[in-house]
Amino acid sequence: MATITNYATLQSTIADYLNRQDLNSQIQTFIQFVEADLNTRLRCREMIVQTTITSTLGDISLPANWLEAINLKIDGGQTPLRYITLDEADIITSEQVYTQPRFYTIVEDVIRLVPAPGTNEDIDLIYYEKIPALSDVTTTNWLLTKAPDVYLYGALVHAAPFLVDDQRIGVFGQFYSQRVEALIQDSNRALHSGSPLIARTKRVYYG
Repeated sequence: MATITNYATLQSTIADYLNRQDLNSQIQTFIQFVEADLNTRLRCREMIVQTTITSTLGDISLPANWLEAINLKIDGGQTPLRYITLDEADIITSEQVYTQPRFYTIVEDVIRLVPAPGTNEDIDLIYYEKIPALSDVTTTNWLLTKAPDVYLYGALVHAAPFLVDDQRIGVFGQFYSQRVEALIQDSNRALHSGSPLIARTKRVYYG
């Protein structure tokens, strides 16, 4: 059995585990399902991206690889912008208490600064990005290099219902969940090593 080093060897290994060499397109779909699942549940330091984007009339188009915000602030500023709901954004805008952006909300695929600034602003953005999708062009990524078994067991979990092999879902699912949790814990240790964990308190936008 070949070592998993890229997209091709991942597919061949999945086929070997399934003992099926006639599922090329289906195996590619199983891999897509794994990436979609992990994008909803996995948050690792390897997924953290920092960039600067210029707003247009207070709006910023979400990056194509966007998953979740970590920190937003006006370039050169010290205080992060706080996330608020659309209802809260409407209240703040109507009350006109603030003259400069202090908050942000998300409308469909747009980050909206609240209140809207009078000029375009450069925004420092730190966020979690999607796992780079494997393909015949993108043949590897950080996750495949670090944890190829996550891809393998995740694909086997998605393959089992297709093959009407429900007996193996539990086994593969357990391995998959354990490895995903191990990745999360490893990332948390790396991010917080040397620093005590501080409990987050609920913030309010007013006051």
